Amino acid sequence: MVQQIYKEGQRYIIPTSDWGFKRLFGSEINKGLLIGLLNRIIDDRVIEDLEYLDRDVFVPVGSVRRMSFDVYCRCADGSRVIVEVQNYAKTSFVERALVYTSASILENYTYSKGRDYHVEKTYLIAITGEAVFPKVDHAPVKLAMCDMDAPNTTVLNDKILHIFIELPKFADSLEDLGKDASFLNKFAVAMKTMSSFGERPKEMDDAMLVQMFDAADLLGYKAKDKHNYKKSVMNEFEYEETLKEYRQEGLEEGREEGRAEGREEGRKLGLEEGRIEERRRSAAKYKSLGVSVDIIAQVTGLSPEEIQAL
Repeated sequence: MVQQIYKEGQRYIIPTSDWGFKRLFGSEINKGLLIGLLNRIIDDRVIEDLEYLDRDVFVPVGSVRRMSFDVYCRCADGSRVIVEVQNYAKTSFVERALVYTSASILENYTYSKGRDYHVEKTYLIAITGEAVFPKVDHAPVKLAMCDMDAPNTTVLNDKILHIFIELPKFADSLEDLGKDASFLNKFAVAMKTMSSFGERPKEMDDAMLVQMFDAADLLGYKAKDKHNYKKSVMNEFEYEETLKEYRQEGLEEGREEGRAEGREEGRKLGLEEGRIEERRRSAAKYKSLGVSVDIIAQVTGLSPEEIQAL
């Protein structure tokens, strides 16, 4: 996915940026926008209202662990929804998504004698800038506990549902949208290219997308919000560019050491161990600039606990 960058004079925010995504879908002023999006993605119930929960979840298992979500909310029926945008989602994100939903359940389940355990349904909606399941040519991908031996696949337990919206599998530009383009194709184009538009394109005529463009319009932002947005995306861009350099240096060192030693271990050493201290120093620097722990963890490979300790 082409990375959107901040440019002076842009009218619309970058929706895949950390600040931008939380502004659009994780703020009380745009609660209706999140409800509209969820109702387009979740098809087994209608969400009429929700409340935002603290994004930081502490799980009291072994040593207490802290997890930070992009958006975390509870629907009126008691079900919970975690929404994450992952520009650099790798295969390991599938496991991390499972940990996220498990953390929510561990924090909120109830137990009583005679009634046993009560668990509310937890959804995780992942909007990813990379294909997490490249061999699956349709989207969105849904993961649930199923009985695959039955004549028709049967969902055995619906308490956890992961829905992956992989943006590369959808349209890339307005030109790619057909006359009867689906909502998700239009939404993907908006997520990928919104910041490049000077006004809302006529193709973005869905009511939820109109609301999304209105909420992303910098012309209606206060000076403080504009400043915070600019500072956040510039920090993200600088951080990502620095890490690209580290990756390239590590790759080159790994290849050289691998050739010298004639073993793959040498390459891994150059890629990982040779750069780990620099990654920690870089992570500490960008943590001080306000870059979210999740973004630092995604790109550096450091755990949230390691980053918190810096």
